[in-house]
Amino acid sequence: TAVWDAHSDDEKFPAAGGDYENPVEDAPGAVSIADADNLNYMLTLPVEDAGKIDGAASLSHMMNANTFTCGAFHVTSKDDVETVASDLRDAIQSKQWMCGFPDKLVIFTYDQYVVSLYGDEELVNTFRDKFTATYSDSAIAYDEAIL
Repeated sequence: TAVWDAHSDDEKFPAAGGDYENPVEDAPGAVSIADADNLNYMLTLPVEDAGKIDGAASLSHMMNANTFTCGAFHVTSKDDVETVASDLRDAIQSKQWMCGFPDKLVIFTYDQYVVSLYGDEELVNTFRDKFTATYSDSAIAYDEAIL
């Protein structure tokens, strides 16, 4: 929410957060972690990593998730943060895209959080820059084109 709030009105796009049970308009929202398949479908979190998190949130472009999707995950053990980040990267890079092809992927680690975003390069870069300004002690684990 802090990163989305740092966007100016001109930088914001039609967005929605949350999940199908608890949708949020124009803001990020909590995502239930009870259904590993849904986490994989909505945010590309590998099913095998669902047991490594105890909270999640999302923000996506309202018209096409491939234009912008962001998932934030609280990892229960600090020892699993790098694994979850790497697994997310691999899952996003190997995804079979439909309805548009995203340009770019960025994954952050911050304390026990992993935040992934992918989509239109301009939207991803703006969010990346707002994220690093908001959380200056975060680390960019991956910042790359989607192949």
